[in-house]
Amino acid sequence: MHRNLLSLALLAAFVGGCATHKPTPVPVTEVPAGSFVTAWSAPSDLKKVSKFYLENNTLVAFDPKNKVVGFDTKGALKFQTSVAEPEDVVGPPMVQADRIIFPTSATLEIFTTNGVHLKSLQLKQPLRSPGVAIDQTVYVGIDSETGGRLAAIALDRPYDIYRWTALTQSVIYTRPAVHDNVVFVATENGRVIAINANRSLLWPKAPEMPDSIFHTDGQILSALTADEGGIYVPSTDTKLYCLEPNTGRIRWTYYAGVPVTHSAVPTSDTVYVLIDGQGLVALDKKANGTTRNPRWTYADGKQLLSDDAKNAYVLTNSGTIVALDKATGKVRFESQNTHLAFAATHVDPKDATIFGVTKDWQVVAIKPVLRGGVVGSLALAW
Repeated sequence: MHRNLLSLALLAAFVGGCATHKPTPVPVTEVPAGSFVTAWSAPSDLKKVSKFYLENNTLVAFDPKNKVVGFDTKGALKFQTSVAEPEDVVGPPMVQADRIIFPTSATLEIFTTNGVHLKSLQLKQPLRSPGVAIDQTVYVGIDSETGGRLAAIALDRPYDIYRWTALTQSVIYTRPAVHDNVVFVATENGRVIAINANRSLLWPKAPEMPDSIFHTDGQILSALTADEGGIYVPSTDTKLYCLEPNTGRIRWTYYAGVPVTHSAVPTSDTVYVLIDGQGLVALDKKANGTTRNPRWTYADGKQLLSDDAKNAYVLTNSGTIVALDKATGKVRFESQNTHLAFAATHVDPKDATIFGVTKDWQVVAIKPVLRGGVVGSLALAW
């Protein structure tokens, strides 16, 4: 049965999974400012959670045998199903308005958003990267004798499912990024390619890009990210690049001094990136100039969870959640437990809710309390 806790906005609010589940009231108290409150909590019904994703407002938890449970961000149960054989490898789901696509090593398993299996698409080559879905097409890295290829796989065809493939010379291991219906792909050997639905390269040739491809001086081991501010490229050449989406030219560079092996997380005004041996670095997204210096570095930071106008909410190496002043990086307040097993990064300028899975496999939503007078359940007993 779902154990529903008080929402910040209401004196009592409950979340339901299945219609037959009855909400159970939970004792509440006035919550002081500078703390975290549990908005809702629901059992995953999994004996163990091995992976956790937030995709398109859907929370998806896997167990080690590919049993999957999904919730919406209000805590309502959306589906519970098995998506592949227990021994298969399943990548991050691609959630669209009317379906969810689970990539396995040799198939795309397609389900409705409430967990009904629709079909399997058999692939000719093993997948080498997570995928992204745009309308009726999945873009994903596939195996190739020549080094690597990007495949555009049709979701609306019963056979001949490859719309096209494009040779990339080096293997694609990381998830492509999408912005304005353009796909941005990184190869292991440090190349970044912008390609459209017709397999045409987007970026024009330039003296520094005679092949219309951006080249770093290292490897790219983590996924690109993209938004209106640019294409963010982490490289082992010790730099985080921000590229202009329409040309591929460098807008600005952050010089980390060590290999950048984690994906950047852009929000409305800040770009966060975890730097090994240094911590979580905050960069000014909208500053002038072609280089970026850290606004601050938080040495104990492990993962950005969310942010709002004034604070960044960060998972620490010890497992607590801290609220950092976005301007200075100073700790404003901190949770009092270390019970999160998994957490998702949630980027929404209007909603700083934190989503995670506890060590007893509860899926939880946690909200920061910024002012007094809120009635709720303190996030102390996860």
